[in-house]
Amino acid sequence: MKLSSLAVTLLATLAGCTTSSPYTQPLAVADPPPAPKSISTASLYPPAAAEKTGPVNVYLIPLNDFSEDVATQIGRDLSKEFGLWVKGTVAMGTQGLMPMSGTQQFAAEDIFEQAKTVMQRLPETDNNTYFIFLTNRDINSRARNFRFQFSYHDKVCRCSVVSAARMHPEPENSPSSRQHIESRVVKMTKRAIGQMVLGWERSSDINDLMYSPIMSLDDIDHLGNRHPAIPKK
Repeated sequence: MKLSSLAVTLLATLAGCTTSSPYTQPLAVADPPPAPKSISTASLYPPAAAEKTGPVNVYLIPLNDFSEDVATQIGRDLSKEFGLWVKGTVAMGTQGLMPMSGTQQFAAEDIFEQAKTVMQRLPETDNNTYFIFLTNRDINSRARNFRFQFSYHDKVCRCSVVSAARMHPEPENSPSSRQHIESRVVKMTKRAIGQMVLGWERSSDINDLMYSPIMSLDDIDHLGNRHPAIPKK
């Protein structure tokens, strides 16, 4: 099975990134094979400009346990797909960020709180710029209404966090598992952009990228990679 360049980069760079969470074990690194042709989405999204100018639409901000190179590559890929300016940054410092009492989970709200200064100081932003944080930490809301969350969104601060902590399958060293990790991270990032930036509504169709509710890895794997247009009546 062939792997995309993003899948290889993701595994190579995440292999050295670990936390105390049992869900974030390092992955083996594979020799990079030729990259397959990507699926065209030209009919779904406007074409991206050759050179982006003006405010950044979406910043992808890796925490210090997630690869900067991977965040940058995802930004480039999604800029082309969505016709937006999606830009990765260097990793954000997390000194003082602690798991919730009695758990190994981090509150998404705490991540947003710690990132306030970072968001204010990033260049080329405006009032519509959205910020997505990428992490290998296991996350939940402070209320802990669920056992865990793959992602969390806050419209007020224009923030989302996508966690890869529960996206690592067993066994982790097969080509198929590596491809699954790539697909899961990108799908959840695309969902955040679709919902929070493009105003896409959630769907009950599992073939739709915006299917909800997502309760397991199986749900993410069965998601379609597109958000079909709603037919006009």
